[in-house]
Amino acid sequence: MTATELKWATEQRFQIVEYQAFWLGSLNRVDLTSYFGISVPQASKDLATYQSLFPQNIRYDHSEKRYFVTKDFHPKFIELNSDDFLSGLLTSGGVEAERSALPTESVPVPQRRIDPYILQSVVECVANDQSIEILYQSMNPNKPEPMWRRITPHSFATDGLRWHTRAYCHVDEKFKDFLLSRFLDTRELTDPGAFPKEDFNWKAFFEVRLVPNPALSKSQKDVIEADYDMTDGTLKVSVRMAMLYYFEKRLRLDVGHLADEPGECPVVIENKEAFNIAVREATN
Repeated sequence: MTATELKWATEQRFQIVEYQAFWLGSLNRVDLTSYFGISVPQASKDLATYQSLFPQNIRYDHSEKRYFVTKDFHPKFIELNSDDFLSGLLTSGGVEAERSALPTESVPVPQRRIDPYILQSVVECVANDQSIEILYQSMNPNKPEPMWRRITPHSFATDGLRWHTRAYCHVDEKFKDFLLSRFLDTRELTDPGAFPKEDFNWKAFFEVRLVPNPALSKSQKDVIEADYDMTDGTLKVSVRMAMLYYFEKRLRLDVGHLADEPGECPVVIENKEAFNIAVREATN
């Protein structure tokens, strides 16, 4: 049997073999039987088959009755991605969480409540290219009370903390962002007031150039370059014009001027002047 002749179910089990071997160092039949609910003979067969196909990846220790990863390990069924592995530790029911049982914690972030019925009506509106009336609570001091307004939403976006819809506002007659958690009610779907192709700041992208904070030491800059996988000391990130404000806030790039505490913002925007102009254009 060759790797190209394997059945789909076998490939799935081989993914777990490689995951367990690489990330946790070893595995035995129980790791396969407990995860897939297969029999012990089937698990033994899978491990033996995998080792026969890829003897350079795992070795069997008779005294411990376990298969251990080798120094020459090279995956055939999984991609070695550190971000995926670490994110998976926090994913309930994910392979990483179930296979590793590694102590893991994350900073609790209060969730913004979004009414599912309100969201459904907005989703329907976007899907059918319509406009909708929303009862929206603005944080504008000149609008202390909720007000009804008609919008034509065309997309959804998040900064990692909050979800909003990108929409044409029939009151202000321009494209804006509306936080979904501040929708109090919706009503009357009807014809659109504008179309996505007209939202220039959503269609257009701006290339942000990030570099290590110049206030850092040479050694610190080198680490930041490696940390962000920079090329020639620069990381280029293409961001929608409409998302530039959130990009800056999320990465705390707006505090990059704090030269006395460069560690608070290890990267800064090299093309800051052009970036500021783009943000102003996108938010006005």
